[in-house]
Amino acid sequence: MKNHFSHKDIIKSYLFCLLLIAIVCLVNIFIEPGSAFDLGVSLASMMVIGDIKDVSDRQTHGSNIAYQVHLIPVEQIDTTKPFPKPNASREVGQIPMKDGELMRYFEAHDIPTFTGTGEKGDITTSGTNTFAIIMGGMREQLLNFQEEYAGSKFIILFHEIGETDWYILGSVDRPMIFSSFENKNDKDGRYVTFTFTRTSIDQYYKYTGTIVRSEPATHSADATALAIKPGVDTYKIPAGTSATYAIASVSGITASDKGRYITLEGTGTDEKAATIADSTSFVLEDGATWTAKAGSRITFRVFDSQTLVEVSGSRVQTA
Repeated sequence: MKNHFSHKDIIKSYLFCLLLIAIVCLVNIFIEPGSAFDLGVSLASMMVIGDIKDVSDRQTHGSNIAYQVHLIPVEQIDTTKPFPKPNASREVGQIPMKDGELMRYFEAHDIPTFTGTGEKGDITTSGTNTFAIIMGGMREQLLNFQEEYAGSKFIILFHEIGETDWYILGSVDRPMIFSSFENKNDKDGRYVTFTFTRTSIDQYYKYTGTIVRSEPATHSADATALAIKPGVDTYKIPAGTSATYAIASVSGITASDKGRYITLEGTGTDEKAATIADSTSFVLEDGATWTAKAGSRITFRVFDSQTLVEVSGSRVQTA
């Protein structure tokens, strides 16, 4: 039996097959949008997503209490520097961020829920921390965040209502995991719930570091007075132009700054690194001088308009 297919028929069949393949691919993208990211294209990062603010009850039909939660992905943290450990007062100092990385906040539409549980086993006690926030509305930023960061590791900073103190959950070795999310969009409300968990008996601590919202300011080399600027809480301390120098006083703070935390990061060399000694302007733990060598760090709390007091446990001193 002879084959009656013409050259034109073969071309039509080939084009029809290509069309079928294209249709299948498009359908697959709509059904499984996550598969589009297998090509290595990233929709979002924390810097791209940015801050996510709250919305009004008109968009959520829920309660109307908003406050900030900072979610810091572990990849934003400079792991070449030691992560701060809690001191005897349950305080944790400055989180070392990579250069150019800023902390981004989420404004929760309701009071975040924290639960810490523990149970004694046959050998030891196991515990679980759970932290959940409700974000109002069904917005592109929220959907991008959950698609990009589901299962990712975070350090969480949160702010109690009516207080000025910040609290921290998680560490580099035991971060909070973005474990689940729930999207709700119906007659009762429009909101997203993000839940973070980790296995640990450690509870949350008070955070005494700075909230990194802008690039650190650089102290003027050889200047003996530390000039504090409004809205800037982190300062890089450079080496002297020809020799070491001592920072002996502070300026730019007022009584209204009381309780504010100021972090200094050393960038100096062995021979020219600046120093800060115990004095009326700088009250140092055990009276020990701090040297601003590269990799060193120290956090002070503003006591009054002329005095900074070292936060116990915040000091990192490189050799």
